Amino acid sequence: MNQEVFSRLRDWVEPAHPAIIERYADLVAIYTLIRDKYQKKIDQVFDHAAKMIGFVVATTIPVVFELDEKSFRLKMGAEHLQGTLFEQGFSKVLNADVLPAFKGIRPGTYSLYLVWFEALRLKLRTDWLEPVHFQRAWLQDLLKQAGVEQEVAAAAAVRPEVREPAHWFDPGMIMEVEDAMLISAIDEIYPELRLADRVASFRQAFLRIPPEVQEPAHFRQIEQQVLKEVQQRKASG
Repeated sequence: MNQEVFSRLRDWVEPAHPAIIERYADLVAIYTLIRDKYQKKIDQVFDHAAKMIGFVVATTIPVVFELDEKSFRLKMGAEHLQGTLFEQGFSKVLNADVLPAFKGIRPGTYSLYLVWFEALRLKLRTDWLEPVHFQRAWLQDLLKQAGVEQEVAAAAAVRPEVREPAHWFDPGMIMEVEDAMLISAIDEIYPELRLADRVASFRQAFLRIPPEVQEPAHFRQIEQQVLKEVQQRKASG
């Protein structure tokens, strides 16, 4: 395991439970198989879906692998993805026929992300410079509390193309062990993405609050300004 990267994502390092080491090894093995044997076809599924829809919906998709000695099953990792072009396409690429390739990987259920490699690499060159996703979510909640119409509040919501997966980059979200292992595994097999460095750097940058600042004062100023504008709009009819 890449201990330097992993320690940046977690506030603890070794000693890790043996099960964590085994789980990480399996994730690395799975991503190695995906990149070596199935990446081209996975990229084609992403590309086909984007062409059919008319725009890029996502460059990563959550999936679940259910694996045992006699069967392999792919499931979408989110309910809203079931029955979509992504499920149809990925089910053709990763089906029962891939079982021999996964021989040696411990049986179990693996939650991971399929990556549109070239598109995500291109996206991360620029998108990570504009960390707006959790600020948009905060603004949306504020507008809803102020009684602004749902359509207006929705406009402030996180755009799905800004950050994938968004919770990895949000310093307000606790980094779970599974997420840290998954990021580290992706980083090891797709080093060109520099995913772990970007996640760690982004989270740390937004947690660097000077000790003399007891609260996010700039958020309070923004909040007051937004509420003022909302009140003015209501007063004007």
